[in-house]
Amino acid sequence: MGREIKFQVWDNENKCFFKDTNLAYNGVIEQLLISPAGDINFRKMDGMYHESMFPGRFVLRQYTGLKDKNGREIYEGDFIQNENTIGEIEWVQEHCAFMAFTRNPSFYRYLESDGQLNLTEIIGNIYENPELIEV
Repeated sequence: MGREIKFQVWDNENKCFFKDTNLAYNGVIEQLLISPAGDINFRKMDGMYHESMFPGRFVLRQYTGLKDKNGREIYEGDFIQNENTIGEIEWVQEHCAFMAFTRNPSFYRYLESDGQLNLTEIIGNIYENPELIEV
């Protein structure tokens, strides 16, 4: 069985994760659509817009198919902690896998290879907690 395919979208302009809005009574209907090519389209009451009209505004985060010890879904860009180690979740093309990158010491590790995922906890992400990048 394959993993579940899910995405989250970070909005750099509003500094929050995008949530679909359906407030028709206020004339606001917003929706983000992801095309098969990976393009983001933004739909409002007055029309449809392509992400190229808002350069750098939206960032996709893909679900890894894994959950932390609290049952929270792990997405790329999340910071996870396992005992004293903090890692940032990244897609590593050379390994065709989501991996945790630690900075001190600097190395990548597979998320499930050490059997410690049930001890791993999400402590933030690169968008809402950028200070954790330096840890």
